[in-house]
Amino acid sequence: MLTQDDIIYFVVTDRFCKGRRNGQELDPANPKGFHGGDFAGLKKKIPYFQKLGITAIWLTPVYLNIGRYFDSSGYHGYWAMDFERVDPRLSGVSAGTAQQSRVQLKKLVSDFHQAGLKVILDMVVNHTGYHTQEYLEYPERRFEARHFNPNREGDMVEGWLSGLPDLDHDQPEVGDYFVQNILGWIEETGIDGIRMDTVKHVEDAFWYLFKSQVKTRYPQITLIGEVLDYDPVFIGRYQQQNDFDTLFDFPLCGAIKETLIWDAPMTRLARPRLQSGEAKGILDQDKPYRNANRLVTLLDNHDLDRRITTEILDRVGHWDRDLAREVLKLCFTFLFTTRGIPQIYYGSEIGLEGGSDPDNRRDMPWGLFGPDQRPKSKHSFAREVFDHLCQLIRLRKAHPAICYGYLFTLYVNHFLYAYLREFRGDLLLVVLHNGRQAMPAPVRIQLAANDNIPPRIKTLLGEGRILQSQVEAVADVLVNNGGVDVWLPRKAAGIFCLVR
Repeated sequence: MLTQDDIIYFVVTDRFCKGRRNGQELDPANPKGFHGGDFAGLKKKIPYFQKLGITAIWLTPVYLNIGRYFDSSGYHGYWAMDFERVDPRLSGVSAGTAQQSRVQLKKLVSDFHQAGLKVILDMVVNHTGYHTQEYLEYPERRFEARHFNPNREGDMVEGWLSGLPDLDHDQPEVGDYFVQNILGWIEETGIDGIRMDTVKHVEDAFWYLFKSQVKTRYPQITLIGEVLDYDPVFIGRYQQQNDFDTLFDFPLCGAIKETLIWDAPMTRLARPRLQSGEAKGILDQDKPYRNANRLVTLLDNHDLDRRITTEILDRVGHWDRDLAREVLKLCFTFLFTTRGIPQIYYGSEIGLEGGSDPDNRRDMPWGLFGPDQRPKSKHSFAREVFDHLCQLIRLRKAHPAICYGYLFTLYVNHFLYAYLREFRGDLLLVVLHNGRQAMPAPVRIQLAANDNIPPRIKTLLGEGRILQSQVEAVADVLVNNGGVDVWLPRKAAGIFCLVR
């Protein structure tokens, strides 16, 4: 089960690390071809995951996929030909039954568990791979033409997403097949969670079957829904009605980019106390969720139009890498100190760039790293971002306030957002400064006069208390006259911990 203590690291397995010397079908020069990442490579990088400090690995689907479709291939796992068999290109084992093929995944899950890492398996129920000749001639093919929806142009649920054949889950045999299929993967591999692909494109009838069997039998398996939409009301219904434990917080992802990258007012994130007629910030719109603190927060993934670093460079200029690094660090600071369970996309911890698909799925550049599992000193951009992220992860693990605490918005203007996290006496103040110049003077943040803060917490913040800075370039602050004065450099954050 995933908890709010967890930090998720998402890998496109084929692009992460090649562990075997198997050249079958490999085409590394083709950005849409198989590049050779596999289970052996994932196991090889367990020390890297431990160095970084993440706690859960999300893997792209492991199904046997179709090979080539025009100039592309099913390297990513979302073009399934057989939903029961592990792709031998990942496992290295092609013989045996479908059940026997899962043994290699079970071994990988066991290796991760022994290293203290949880495993989230990506699953697809909406569609099969393209119906190529290879698919049609596959001897274990499960579905016939009658099991698919006709391609209804413009229909979100029953249209063919990117031309992929859309399964009809209103047919009992289709829905029942996938419920039994998922139960088998859970029982035979020992996974901790499921990332469910393209949730909004699947008929609601399936989610009723799913929650009545899978969720009731295995409540400890965390179900994460991918509903790629930026409206909290729209995506929240999947947690409220269909029993998803959590969802990807695309609304917050969009707001982070609008503010910290594209310089929209910080009021887009939150308001300290809403007045009549004021527009709500995104964090003020958590009511549609059953529990917003369980949402998976993110900056980028394999489906968005570009990686976070490339979007930042597109905004500030590809020549200004110093400013880009500061913006990226600011984005990570917010991601790791706000509510939710943070997810890192492989390579973003070193500022890996990438435009639209398939460029946002580049190979992980292991040549940048030294024997200490850090980027080499000559790669200063990557090293500084990596070290900053490691510091944030250590801070998050040391402070339950970040994982479980209240989040009080204290102060917001166009350039600043200040918020408080507190849990059982553990307390942090975070201030984000989004301006492109250093603050001309310190800003006063009131604490004692803030009616949103309970008296218990105000007592913790009594006169003379020190809030210790966790950022080298930022000074400690002292509570005086009921508040604190904070100064920050350009595009920077202050993180202050209560000294007890």
